[in-house]
Amino acid sequence: MRVLSTPLAIALVTALCAACGGSTPNEGQPAAGGAPVQTASNAALDKSAYPVFPDADAGADAAVPAELGGRGFTGEGWETNADFDLIGDPRALKGGVFRDRVLDFPGTLRVRGPEANTSLNYMIQGLVYESLLSLHPTTLDYIPALATHWQISPDRLTYRFRLDPNARWSDGQPVLADDVVATWSFYMDEGLQDPSARLVFGKFEKPVAESPYIVRVQSTQLNWRNFLYFSGMAILPAHVLADIDGAAYLRDWNFKLLPGSGPYVVNEADVDKGRSVTIRRRPSGYWAADYRRNVGLYNFDEIRETVVRDENLGFEMFKRGDLDFHFVNVSRRWVEELNFDRVERGLIQKRKVFNDTPSGIQGLALNTRREPFDDIRVRQAFALLLNRPLLIEKLFFNEYVPLNSYYAGGIYENPDNPTMEYDPQRALALLAEAGWTGRDAQGRLTRNGRPLNVELLYASQGSEAWMTVYQEDLRKVGIGVNLRLITGETLFKLVMEREYQVASMGWGALLFPNPETSFHSSLADVDNNNNITGVKDARLDALLGEYDREFDQQKRAAIIREIDGIVANLHTYVLEWDSPFQRIAYWNKFGHPESYLSRTGDYTDMVAYWWVDPARDAELRRAMGDASVSMPVGEVDVRFWQDYARRAGAAPSPQAD
Repeated sequence: MRVLSTPLAIALVTALCAACGGSTPNEGQPAAGGAPVQTASNAALDKSAYPVFPDADAGADAAVPAELGGRGFTGEGWETNADFDLIGDPRALKGGVFRDRVLDFPGTLRVRGPEANTSLNYMIQGLVYESLLSLHPTTLDYIPALATHWQISPDRLTYRFRLDPNARWSDGQPVLADDVVATWSFYMDEGLQDPSARLVFGKFEKPVAESPYIVRVQSTQLNWRNFLYFSGMAILPAHVLADIDGAAYLRDWNFKLLPGSGPYVVNEADVDKGRSVTIRRRPSGYWAADYRRNVGLYNFDEIRETVVRDENLGFEMFKRGDLDFHFVNVSRRWVEELNFDRVERGLIQKRKVFNDTPSGIQGLALNTRREPFDDIRVRQAFALLLNRPLLIEKLFFNEYVPLNSYYAGGIYENPDNPTMEYDPQRALALLAEAGWTGRDAQGRLTRNGRPLNVELLYASQGSEAWMTVYQEDLRKVGIGVNLRLITGETLFKLVMEREYQVASMGWGALLFPNPETSFHSSLADVDNNNNITGVKDARLDALLGEYDREFDQQKRAAIIREIDGIVANLHTYVLEWDSPFQRIAYWNKFGHPESYLSRTGDYTDMVAYWWVDPARDAELRRAMGDASVSMPVGEVDVRFWQDYARRAGAAPSPQAD
């Protein structure tokens, strides 16, 4: 997928995304959904066979001179990257349908504003919209996207971008410098009710269109992330935004999308509110289809996402062939339930893909704005009462390890973070210190005559097995917990509006951490941002400023480790568990790169990297009708990226300076 589509993407995982949805025209028959439109079996594998800028400047306005970015622009004095490797597999075929599911329909399909920070929204945004630059998913080097070239001033405060004159919106209008200016102004509109966007993009003065193809922006403060974020800002069309302010966007654009410049579109007719969304590949007119950065990518004609709220029903639909893919986030299912006939015969494949996807946060968010979690001792007690080793062994088949960091599994993790081992006696002592010393008739701890009773919100029914164990362990020491299953949409809304006590949450991670939008004190008491637990800490705020101004990657990593330690010791989450892999199951009709997923991506890479293989699909159809036919099963563990790191001597270092 497009690696850098939004700088604010710490996307919600648990509330809405299980595997992102689909429907089928013929139950029991995994369908290709359409004949491929090209054959690429003899495609060249050498990157030099694919130009970075095909037909360079062919779409330029003849009235714009070369020195202002028009036809004949040489790039002298500018930076670009024309040496990057292919991202997709050039042997990929276009066509077909990818059918997947979501646990719930999002509260909006907007790209910004309240309730827009979900994994489904970000996936759609990455397919429909583009940024000025992107990051190569393997090397993390900048590569051209809407901009062909860029400049960074010696003081690192001023950036200039030269837009590709061939770039076009899905409605046929050219992408121009004015679009960048309008996008920044739109994100800064207070009527958009997006404080995180204003926090990030408020570090810039209003951009200036020097010409139709050259835009300049000035930073108001030194910050190593400024270039990363401005170049990664999803660009929107000025000719549509001219008639829309933030308030009108929230009112009128909840379930329709502004035109984008990317390879896919979502039409109003493709949104069946509450039920499904269909994302369609632009059949013609995608301006960058032949650019090297897109070779072998964006192959499915349609990506169908259907709401299936019951996880067990979703798995049964997948087993029948009604869905093409299942993200296996239940260990029992992976170990015990994915061993039936169609798996053993190779019709369904299962893969555990090890890569360098940054670990996110998985845990129970504690609202520190409310009693009893305004007391750190109570928060610590709740963490000490989650018996993670037992749950991992008995319920999760030892597939996971305890999560003790907000930046787990890499250079940013603080090894000195508290491990919060299961310890009921220590928990009781902390609760007693906090004043919870009495008992009511039900045996619950009390303070000033009030029982210690909380409500835990969750959206995944599959979590009930471990939550009931946790609920019982809390009951044993005198804490009452009401487990409340709600829809993902409702959970997200309540959390964003801070109307909760405890909420089961999962957050994805960024390639380059941006702790500011999750932990800055200025966001603690403001709705609709990622500081959902109300973190406030003076030292933390100071470190966030230091981090922003530090251009040395090793020093930045050290700062994040200190930030990680501070946040971990605030105990605003009861952290759960982590794994260094992606577990996926899919019908054996797809072609895919040898790596399956990108080095830094997750299972959602499938919608951009994979394709329907007609020969394999035909063989699958034959095997579906003849129980004597089997297909190759293949290796379960995929360690392509681990082998890559060994061959390279070390994993590539983040360099987005």
